[in-house]
Amino acid sequence: MTEWIRIKGARQHNLRNVDVDFPRGAMTSVSGVSGSGKSSLVFDTLYAEGQRCYVESLSTYARQFLARLPKPDVDWIDGISPAIAIEQRNAVTSGRSTVGTVTEINDYLRVLWARVGQVVCPDCEKPVVRKTPESVWRTVRAAHGDGGLVLVCYPLEISGAGSTVGWWEPLLAQGFQRAVLDGATVRLDAPDITDLPSPEPGAVIDVVVDRLKLAAKVRARFIEAVELAFDQSGGLAVVRDKEGTGREEFSSDLRCDGCGRRFPEPTPRLFSFNSPEGACPACKGFGNRLEFDEEKIIPDPSLTIRDGAVKPWSTESFSRDFTGLLRFCARQKIPADKPFHKLTDRQRQLVLEGGDKSYPGIIPFLEKMRREMKKGHHRFFTRRYMGDTLCRACRGSRLRPEALAVRVQGMDLGVIGTMSVEDSLARLEKLRLNKTATAVAGEVRDEVLYRLRFLNRVGLGYLTLDRLTRTLSGGEAQRIHLANALGARLVDTLYVLDEPTCGLHAGDVDRLISTLDDLVAGGNTVVVVEHDLAVLKAAEYFVELGPAAGTGGGEVVYQGPLADLIATGDTLTARHMRGEVPSRTERQRRPKADRLLAVKGARLHNLRELEVKIPLRRFVALTGISGSGKSSLMNGCLYDGLTGRVAGGTGRAFPFTSLHGGQGVGKVVRVDQTPIGKTSRSNPATYLQVLGPIRELFATTKESLARGYAPGRFSFNTAGGRCSNCQGMGYHRVEMQFMADITVPCEDCRGSRFNPSTLEIRYKGLNIAQALDLTVDDALQFFGDVSAVSQKLWLLKKVGLGYLTLGQPAPTLSGGESQRLKVARELAMPSGSHNLYLLDEPTTGLHAEDVRALVKVLHELVDREHSVLVIEHNVDLISEADWVIDLGPGGGRHGGKVVAQGTPEEVARSASSLTGKYLARKLAGRD
Repeated sequence: MTEWIRIKGARQHNLRNVDVDFPRGAMTSVSGVSGSGKSSLVFDTLYAEGQRCYVESLSTYARQFLARLPKPDVDWIDGISPAIAIEQRNAVTSGRSTVGTVTEINDYLRVLWARVGQVVCPDCEKPVVRKTPESVWRTVRAAHGDGGLVLVCYPLEISGAGSTVGWWEPLLAQGFQRAVLDGATVRLDAPDITDLPSPEPGAVIDVVVDRLKLAAKVRARFIEAVELAFDQSGGLAVVRDKEGTGREEFSSDLRCDGCGRRFPEPTPRLFSFNSPEGACPACKGFGNRLEFDEEKIIPDPSLTIRDGAVKPWSTESFSRDFTGLLRFCARQKIPADKPFHKLTDRQRQLVLEGGDKSYPGIIPFLEKMRREMKKGHHRFFTRRYMGDTLCRACRGSRLRPEALAVRVQGMDLGVIGTMSVEDSLARLEKLRLNKTATAVAGEVRDEVLYRLRFLNRVGLGYLTLDRLTRTLSGGEAQRIHLANALGARLVDTLYVLDEPTCGLHAGDVDRLISTLDDLVAGGNTVVVVEHDLAVLKAAEYFVELGPAAGTGGGEVVYQGPLADLIATGDTLTARHMRGEVPSRTERQRRPKADRLLAVKGARLHNLRELEVKIPLRRFVALTGISGSGKSSLMNGCLYDGLTGRVAGGTGRAFPFTSLHGGQGVGKVVRVDQTPIGKTSRSNPATYLQVLGPIRELFATTKESLARGYAPGRFSFNTAGGRCSNCQGMGYHRVEMQFMADITVPCEDCRGSRFNPSTLEIRYKGLNIAQALDLTVDDALQFFGDVSAVSQKLWLLKKVGLGYLTLGQPAPTLSGGESQRLKVARELAMPSGSHNLYLLDEPTTGLHAEDVRALVKVLHELVDREHSVLVIEHNVDLISEADWVIDLGPGGGRHGGKVVAQGTPEEVARSASSLTGKYLARKLAGRD
């Protein structure tokens, strides 16, 4: 096979008939300004053709869709391997998918627990051991000694019919001669058996299988008798002494000797919360339930009961119930004038759940109100105090009690799920198995450790195994898939990655690079679309596209060894690598703010009673390694706290002690990386509300007026002008067996979304579909004389999105692109003054040159007397901030503290700040 992957004549999207070679068995970085054609080359051409080649090798069922799959616009590609794309898009929405399931670590843990787990009765805390005939022999002989006379029996429950007829006759027919009835041994063939009182229905008698005098020579006979007893009773055997008074039960099943509780056989399915066998019956395996939430019933625990701590009864309508609560507190000696959070656990439980007939408790009261629904408003009243609360039955582990009873060195599987990857790795590394357990589960344990180590290496050691996959950022999801790729141990595979450093602190990039090197060392080819200079410098081969974005790009400005680029290259990226571009703008830092937003006692997730002051009407960067608590502080404390205040804040508990300075904030705007829309019907044109004016332009053309077409005719969301086959979607989704679903263009409209009659209407030579295919840069020229369109499009260009097409479906936008679209919308349609803008890594997908443009936009917001708080890892952006707050020092339980804060220069001088270390290197170019 050739040593190169050769692409000839690639013309996908804005690519200009380019020829590119990628070395096999090496790492290649692809860079260039945003919109220069990197994704078109790597994903839409290279990966798409690799996927086609793979599908071509599958079954006839799969190959029937090949003709409908769009082939990349390229002359030919040679030397391509099976391709795997690892993108920064998290498409998981299921509440059953967790970090443990998506990495397959849970699958191996289930096998490990099933093979070496020890069942411990949760009621008695005693080990539950299955009895075998051999173990019964050893136990009985040790207890009675040689020479002791014992009866081996099996228990038999008398049925209702058997108590009135000859209950002994079936036993005689089976060959049994004796039974123990009411403590006395009786012969079943005795003439006076009919004179004995019949057992009551449901009574249990012991049927004698054999009588033995214990000695070594009767071992085989004893074991045979016990086996027969197990068979007759379904797993129970009874051994009595010769007097018939001493009685011992032995079970061949997993049955507790203390309380008799039975446990199922530990199998891998028992430990799966996605299986009915293992899921908690209360929450169905979700780990939480919609129940009455104590935090909503008692929103302010600092209040006393008399002052209205119990929110539902704090109004005049429930004065009678409130009086009953005060009387109950007096009887139970619960102080009604003491803050609720200072009451004992028992006192709080009595108030919430009741203690006698005269006082039902606030939670049972609400449950009864919701159940009976005597009035229509009761549903809305009770729903106010409900929330997704931790399932009380499984404590959030999602597993049924029988599964949690199985432990490995004292740990149930639920405990492992709540641990971080880092902690579970340390705990399982200390797991010592005996010779037998190693033989049956040693390889399984090694596989678990292997996968945990990879997760830790790619900077995800702070995640817990039970973390929902849908709550992960795009960067976290991508690194999880990268760890899976390493765990799969594939060879001669083409791995295509899209900015794997997204969401990764500069201190973790080195570990990521070593992970990519391991993929290459395993005989694979790695192609990375990246902007991070550290990753670009780690590649052997480099490809840069440009020179500009959109129609100004699509050309290969450099391809070859990286060393040659750094030495003699004259491209934009080469100048940034050599440090020839100024490290930051010449803008002077703003003076210290006189208005502050102060948070005290922040304790959400891993925040440790955090106290922090955030300057208002300034550009503030919130930094720290992944998992240090940045999102918890910004979203869970600041956003929830301020929007709760704006919305009235009634009945809501906040995870902090106090929040001061909110009066200096107008509107709180969270600009995160969530998609601007969930379907392909949403796009930049609809989001920025420029599609309306464009439709009106087409409706005013002569041909459109002659046909009587209204603006609605040019909408793909309504019938009339859209394609009737695909309903304006432009594609059909095809479900594949054992593969991800694929989308194929509609055969009628060929992806244009509109019917032929609509496409006949043209404005300046273009139809509506062609207008939506224009990039923002091209649309600015095309609609330059239409202010309602051009003014908003100019803002998209300002935030570095000039390469996007107007009709690009929202689900195909990256998290960074969605975020910058929201910034552009705020600039286009400002609302109020003194707003607080919360952004989460807006530099995602931006070249270093584009970051400079974004920084200008953020400073423009601050110049309008707004406040900007940005979670960011990009050192270029951090160095431009007025104030930096660095959290850490580590991730997960090692984070949640303020490591350093101040101007970028002050943080750079902090010896304890990892961010400061990299910030100092950046600022050194200016100093």
